[in-house]
Amino acid sequence: MRMANSLRGSKVRDYFEGEMDLDGTEKRYKAKMKSRLKPRKRYVVLLVFGLLALAEAPLRAQDQGAAEDRIMLQVRPRSEWRDGYQRLRQPGESGELLTMQRTRLTWHHGTEKWEVRLGFQDVRMFGDMAGNTGGYGAIAATESWGAWKPNANTRFTAGRQRIAFDNERIVGAVNWSQYGRFLDGFRWDQTTAIGTTTAALTWDAPAGLTRIMGYHVFTADRHRFSFLYFNQLNSLDPAASVVTSGATWTGIAKSKSASWVIEAYVQDEANGQLASFMGVAEFHYQSVRLGKALVALDWLEGDERGRAFHPFLGTNHRHYGWMDQFYVGIPANGMADARMHCSRPFGKAMWKATWDLRYHRFYSPTFESLYANEVDAVVVFNPTDFVKASFGWSVMNATDAMYTAQNRASSTSGWQHWGWIALNFSPTVRL
Repeated sequence: MRMANSLRGSKVRDYFEGEMDLDGTEKRYKAKMKSRLKPRKRYVVLLVFGLLALAEAPLRAQDQGAAEDRIMLQVRPRSEWRDGYQRLRQPGESGELLTMQRTRLTWHHGTEKWEVRLGFQDVRMFGDMAGNTGGYGAIAATESWGAWKPNANTRFTAGRQRIAFDNERIVGAVNWSQYGRFLDGFRWDQTTAIGTTTAALTWDAPAGLTRIMGYHVFTADRHRFSFLYFNQLNSLDPAASVVTSGATWTGIAKSKSASWVIEAYVQDEANGQLASFMGVAEFHYQSVRLGKALVALDWLEGDERGRAFHPFLGTNHRHYGWMDQFYVGIPANGMADARMHCSRPFGKAMWKATWDLRYHRFYSPTFESLYANEVDAVVVFNPTDFVKASFGWSVMNATDAMYTAQNRASSTSGWQHWGWIALNFSPTVRL
């Protein structure tokens, strides 16, 4: 009792009186605690912000003036009429009209030493259910990588990234497709007095593929030489592992109106078959009056036994006809493509319009059989830096030899069609 009486009169008793709630209310306790803790909170908050400011100051000073933040947006709807697109139409099959849209949102942050990029993409068909319900499109990360640049000549990149070399004949990003192609892995770029060297290691776990790439490019005056080593290891089917290696030479005439490209590659398979080869020869000419023109011959070796050169990661839509009958829709056991391209600006300057016409004559790898004739045409309007409209049409006349090569039933008419209209809105916002 004496101890209780002494506590009742003490300051300790006054302090705990609210917590014990002797009078049945918590008001006095909350009021006292608030009054006692409020000054302490202010001091703690000021101390935390002070420490953060001191820690951030050196970093901000280090990158001040070199930091860059930008957001890249893209909305790209494309309507297509497919009538024999990617593989030859069968008797009784009819064409289809569809619209697919790609939506991308990408953030990029860069400083003198570091870069980070994070991008998301959604691809869906018009008319499908909204949202991310299974089978109806889903938002996924397309690019998610970080890069370290210890000096002006060295760069290390890790994460999901876009990898493309030269004209994307062997390794490409397939940006024409609404989905595109991005690879998970590591990349090292090193510039020296003899050019730029790239080493890359990527994984595709669902397909059981590990890819090892080595690339070097050297430029001197009017010539450019590049060398590529591409080893695709297949853990699910080791016999399907393939090594592709070769070189590309690009030259420009003194007048700069003419240029040429020579490519040669060899492909070795782990199944013991003989090596297969690919060769490309292009001649380019351009002038202000005539525009741009090209004549070329592509040859990819192949035979009836299935031994054939395969550009596994190439952007094949770009090279072998926009109908995508070779190496896109279905595999091909080699082919030869004699082609001509021409393009030229037209119309008012404000339109920034260009027409592009391409002719392909496809043969079997031995040139014994004519596969098809194809004509691709497109008109592109680019009135601003971030708005583009394209109107294209492709037509192919396939022969019986091509139907046999694809193991498809011959049709009374070998005509195939692919028409498309695409809009591309791609503004960049700098922060």
